[in-house]
Amino acid sequence: MITATGFLILAACGALARAHLGHRFNRAGFATGTLLVNGSGSFALGLLHGVAPPLMTMLGTGLLGAFTTFSSFSRDTTALVEQHQRVRAATYVITTCAIAIGGAWVGLTLST
Repeated sequence: MITATGFLILAACGALARAHLGHRFNRAGFATGTLLVNGSGSFALGLLHGVAPPLMTMLGTGLLGAFTTFSSFSRDTTALVEQHQRVRAATYVITTCAIAIGGAWVGLTLST
């Protein structure tokens, strides 16, 4: 029961933090807030490597699962393509993937 309660509380915190950062930094045709949450969330998830399953459920799935967002990343990319900003869309996709995967790798490396 503690895991479920912790999961719910942390998921709410993650979703609220993501919404705040998205509203604050997604401006001028480039979703910097979404990039920031996906990169930092991937890094944090890498840091959690090897933690106990209940903690991973609460922090990894609850907090970071609600914090990071593939759906907003997809929506932001599609919006750029619809605005005929294909180079900016491609740059956003490549940058997001590089930062998220790189962040996860660095976090994983630091955790071992």
